[in-house]
This record gives sequence, structure tokens and C-alpha cells, in this order.
Amino acid sequence: VGSLYGMTPGNPWMQEMARLPVAPGIHAHSIIPTLGTGPLEERDDGVVRYRSAHLDGVDAELVVASSHSVQANPEAIEEVRRILLLQLADPTPSRQAAAR
Repeated sequence: VGSLYGMTPGNPWMQEMARLPVAPGIHAHSIIPTLGTGPLEERDDGVVRYRSAHLDGVDAELVVASSHSVQANPEAIEEVRRILLLQLADPTPSRQAAAR
């Protein structure tokens, strides 16, 4: 499945993936870019709507005023850094075993 085909809204694979919950024990975080100042549920980043990007059950969701290329946004970069430091500080046995 090519990336453009796979990302189309009507793609059955994408619809099925959207229905899957985050697995128990997995820490998930969302960084969602949006443009504009209207109601959050109606905003998008020029490509993806907030409603499509939002995931229930994540540990944290950060909405950043940005276009789709959020990876260059300083606020998003700082959030990725925060998440990585959180994971490094996690003393759970599964994290220690994975590090070996």
C-alpha cells in the first residue's frame, strides 16, 4: 500500500486502524497541529482535520498552532523532548529489559 493511497479517508485499512485503541501499558502522546482560531473540532493543519488526528486515551495531547509540517515547530520539538525524557526516567522493569 503506497503512502498516498493508504492515507485516503475512505481507505478500509485506515478506517480499521482508527478503531483500534491504544494497547494497555503503552504510553501514547499526540502532538496535533492546527491553523486558525475557530472551535478546535473544526480546525485542521491544512491537510488533516483535528478530529482525525485526535486519539482518545492518550497520556497527553498538545495542540500546536502550526501547519502540517509541525516537526519544525519549536513547541512541538520541546514536547518531543519532554516525552523522551519522561520515558528515560521510567523505572519499570519492561523499560529496563528493553534497554539491554
